Amino acid sequence: MTTASSQPRAASATPERPMLQRVHELLPLKPPRSRRAVRWHVGESAVLSLFGHSCVRKICDKNGFVFETLSEPKRSIALTFEEFDLVKDGYEFDFDPLGATPGKAAAILKSDEQMIADLPDEERELVKNKLIAVKKFLLLKARGAASHYRQNLAPILLKMQDELFAPKAPPKGGQMGPPTFRLVGPKRFLEWVNAYLEMGPLGLVNQYHLCGWRDDRYSREERPILMDHVYRYLSREAPTIAFLWGEMETKFANLNRGRIEAAGLDLRDYQGIDLARVTKEFKEHMDGRGVALLTCPAIDLLRVEIRRLPPFDVIAARKGEEVAQRFFHPSKGGVQGLIRPMQRVEADDWTTHLHTLVMELLPLWDAISPELREAAPKTRCVFSAAICCTTRVIPAMTLALRTGASNTKQLLRMSVSDKTALARSIGCETPWEYRATMDTFVVDEGSALLNAETELVCTDLGIAFKSPQIDTPQQRPKIERFFQTLDIRSLLRFSGRAFSNPQVRGKYESLARACVTVEELAALIVRFVVDQYHNLPHAGLGGETPRACWLRLTKKRAPTTPPGPSRVRLAFGEPFTVTMQAEGIEIFGNWYRSQKIDELFQRSPQRDYIVKVDGEDLGAISLRVDGGWLTVCGPEIMKGVNVAIWEAALANLRRQDEDLQNLVKPVVHRAIEFAQAGDAETRKRLSILYRPKTREQLEAIRIRMNQTVRHREEVLSPPTGPIDILGGRVFVGTKAPPNGPAQLLPPPEEPMAQIEATTERVRSKVPRAVPANRQPAPEIRLRKPPREWKPKERK
Repeated sequence: MTTASSQPRAASATPERPMLQRVHELLPLKPPRSRRAVRWHVGESAVLSLFGHSCVRKICDKNGFVFETLSEPKRSIALTFEEFDLVKDGYEFDFDPLGATPGKAAAILKSDEQMIADLPDEERELVKNKLIAVKKFLLLKARGAASHYRQNLAPILLKMQDELFAPKAPPKGGQMGPPTFRLVGPKRFLEWVNAYLEMGPLGLVNQYHLCGWRDDRYSREERPILMDHVYRYLSREAPTIAFLWGEMETKFANLNRGRIEAAGLDLRDYQGIDLARVTKEFKEHMDGRGVALLTCPAIDLLRVEIRRLPPFDVIAARKGEEVAQRFFHPSKGGVQGLIRPMQRVEADDWTTHLHTLVMELLPLWDAISPELREAAPKTRCVFSAAICCTTRVIPAMTLALRTGASNTKQLLRMSVSDKTALARSIGCETPWEYRATMDTFVVDEGSALLNAETELVCTDLGIAFKSPQIDTPQQRPKIERFFQTLDIRSLLRFSGRAFSNPQVRGKYESLARACVTVEELAALIVRFVVDQYHNLPHAGLGGETPRACWLRLTKKRAPTTPPGPSRVRLAFGEPFTVTMQAEGIEIFGNWYRSQKIDELFQRSPQRDYIVKVDGEDLGAISLRVDGGWLTVCGPEIMKGVNVAIWEAALANLRRQDEDLQNLVKPVVHRAIEFAQAGDAETRKRLSILYRPKTREQLEAIRIRMNQTVRHREEVLSPPTGPIDILGGRVFVGTKAPPNGPAQLLPPPEEPMAQIEATTERVRSKVPRAVPANRQPAPEIRLRKPPREWKPKERK
């Protein structure tokens, strides 16, 4: 029965998604599982296959089963009855109730097969006829009409032959056909009976796989010559088997000819005889005369030995390693079993097919001479990106002037962070919120991606780090295809393209036509990926957009939670050595303090410690202690503030006030907001350019921050009248008050008095703030009336 709400949804999905992608929606629903699991029996002689491991039952109690693997080292697998009931319906489960019995093991050794169904058709028909005869004999024996006595068994077998396997007459006369099966003598028949009673039907299989000549037919001199020509097949000249066999025949003929001449015999006596493939009689004749001749193997044996060579070695030797790697790569057709977002993330570097200007465009760019335009520095940027193979979203991307491990580290940082603020600063309308702790991070074998630093960061974040074979882009098909999409849909519209190779470029002057700056390219890529690529139908998703796929799958199978700020700081932060003081830990112009810091200072004051600082978030630091890392929070207003913004804010504060020791929060807030506004303007131009500070840059900034800010909790109320910004200062020189009577200021109102008292407290050295109800009344300041400005007279 179809509900009214489901009908429109199915109708609207018809034109968007192909029928093959919606077949699973048309299948009947699976019956719901019962809440109570069935308790299944597993015997002691049963062999189970659980996810590729052969196991036997070890313990069975009220809690469930405990299975033990047959392979070394022994491992135990515990499953409850509910878990076993779920596992038994999967494709990774197999059950053989008699797999551990001695008879089953003996039958497998004799037949070299696990099941009757594995036998060829002729062999299976033979086993069936044997089984009919053996069961007939056992039935006669049970009735007392037959025994194991051979003299009495012979006439019984003849009678059974006529009854069971007599040829049937044709329906319209003619000759009788041959018997389809003939019984053996009493001795061999009794062996069939004993084998069936001991091993079952598999014991009736003929051991043809043990038949044949087991010794080498060729001597120790003939075999090396054969293998030498076999390995000559592994050559870039790609010789044929017939050509190699002809050369091998010539080699054997020359050796035999030389041995005959060495024995003092005349070769003219053996004209017309093939000295390469000598017959057995001629070889025995020459052995009698003291000459040991060699026999050239047949061409069929040469083919057999060549087929035994590893296929990868054959193609790599005859066609090249790159062709072999492309042919034998294991991920052809994509990685199977991806059901959760960010389960597999592929990353790679790509040199953009666009020449860009490494400078800011001047307003007079169109007016400057062509010589100056040509002298402007131009380069091709390196674009690094990561893609979720399940949803095809782009969780991270960077743009740099060169490759390096810092690009990969920034990709990992962006993959676990929210980038919506960055996207909105450029003008994107769609949020860039794709983040999680990825299960597997796949890169190529380039030094910028595959390095010890990247692997250590992945280890700290709990991410599996993999690198497929070199020169096999098919093993990372999703990210390679995304680069083509970016090149075709985005970069194609700009002049200055470099193209993929000189043949495609032709006579196009790429450097002379370069007109896009690096900042404009970064903003272009972000707008294209966030607003266009994520919202267009994707062929790999069956016509679904990557953003819609992300929203749908995150509701069904949630991605792994991204790491918290503390773990991100430990993974991406930089270590510094600091000295603990009574006020706490001072670094980058801020004080960090907690109760545990005070206890550490009491036990060992003035001790050097190692801290880790995240350059993108100065709200807290990580302190190295005996038990690990301790998170120490700093000023609350520093949460989410990076080093660049804080350095700009401090520079602004130094220009306004030389005393940074007792600044109130609103003043610092305004300075940070001013710096963030400037950073937002810079972010619009820089976009995804790699901007995090290096260790050397952070150390230089730390040295410049020689003054520490002490944040006060007091909040200023807005004034209602004029503010005396120069009150309380002692003027000297031309700014000194006149000798005559000074003009008095009108008495300030209550808000003015509160602000004046606050200003006085800021200039004092008392660390604690005085309550508002205990503030002294402001004293009247003497001010000089403002003078009229006059131009300075020149002598």
